[in-house]
Amino acid sequence: PYGWMGEDGETLLLHKSFERTVEEIRYFSPKDAQTYIDVRGAIDFVMGGLESIMPHHPAQLPKTMLAKKLLTLATDRKTRKVLMRMLSVNAFEMFSETFESEAMRGLWAFWACMFAPATVQASGVFLSAFGSVHRAGIYRPVGGMSGMIRAMEKVLTTHGGEIRVNHKVEQLLLDGKTVKGVRIVGGQELFAREGVLANCAPQVVLGKLLPDSAKDDTFRKKIDFIPANSVAVAPFKIDYAVGGPLTYRKAVAKRAQRDDMDVRKTTFMTGTLEQHIAQHKAALRGENVDFRPPLYFAIMSANDASIAPKNQDVFYLYVNTPINPVGGWEANKTAYSQQIREAVSFYVDGLDAEIGSIEHCPKDFEERFGAPNGAYFHVDMIPSRMLMNRPAPGLGGYRTPFEGLYLAGAGSHPSGGVCGWPGRLAAETAMKDRR
Repeated sequence: PYGWMGEDGETLLLHKSFERTVEEIRYFSPKDAQTYIDVRGAIDFVMGGLESIMPHHPAQLPKTMLAKKLLTLATDRKTRKVLMRMLSVNAFEMFSETFESEAMRGLWAFWACMFAPATVQASGVFLSAFGSVHRAGIYRPVGGMSGMIRAMEKVLTTHGGEIRVNHKVEQLLLDGKTVKGVRIVGGQELFAREGVLANCAPQVVLGKLLPDSAKDDTFRKKIDFIPANSVAVAPFKIDYAVGGPLTYRKAVAKRAQRDDMDVRKTTFMTGTLEQHIAQHKAALRGENVDFRPPLYFAIMSANDASIAPKNQDVFYLYVNTPINPVGGWEANKTAYSQQIREAVSFYVDGLDAEIGSIEHCPKDFEERFGAPNGAYFHVDMIPSRMLMNRPAPGLGGYRTPFEGLYLAGAGSHPSGGVCGWPGRLAAETAMKDRR
């Protein structure tokens, strides 16, 4: 499902089979292959722990199960050593000292950037980020994400629910410390029979949507300090509709010398660790890089033909950029887009048949989707903002200081991503309160 592509077309592919992945890594570095075997214990420990805690309210974790997992560390010195190192360094440091090949360093560097700020201490835990590939594999909904949304829509309407789009909420309606509903832009008020579950970012719910009179200075600062893309790096995304088939010509030719894998179906990352570090430093200054930026891209229709007409493709492209470039996005968006498009054309053939595209810079993500600083996880996925500290100390159990208001989005335990657990656990919490 995932892989790294070099500028010469060489590809490193991650397989669900751990053993097959090790052989893939061995092609680039026998030492890295052995290292990957050696760190598997730590990767499985972290991923196993996540699988245990994700389905539970953060205050109601399966303590016995977790205690048993922790006891296994007492006799596993190797795993304990790797875990301690993961929690004491940032992701870039971790990958630099763990792997030697450009392929492994570059692949892990990009993946870490998509989960959390890669230069924050303890982000070394994202050495385990690809663990889910080997444990359960990667699944995508038929029809793309919109197909899954349509399925959820059908469930809701079948049970008598009503869906409104393009009805932007202006403010939460309060009666003392109880949330009674919402006021929509234009003045219409919608009242809740039981409560309000907010799927948007906690910074929006408890910041912009709450009347100022309801917040004291301490609470206001707590919300203001919730980290979101806290190292000044944010996504720039381009989605293409292409009137012809796309291919990775150089990668296909290189791969044919090794095996017959269909690399069109892989989601690829590019770039070296050194390029990622340079890109992060430039972003802190609000500047662009003067080299081909690392990319994340996928031919989405290669795995799901239902989302594009025959012999045409849908293409997904993601790049890290500054949150706020010097001069602002209005002055810079066109230049960044041009550089990104030129960069991806180095790897992908057929984009000249583009029918149309949609571009989102970090400012667009914030304005259109309410994602603070363009952070699609809403709150940075760092160890200090997990469990009962997600999104902030005192707000980690879906309930808020306002009766009838619950945090049900990516900024709540266990995380963002396509998992559904924040919404489900928030709904269960709300239903218990209303009984």
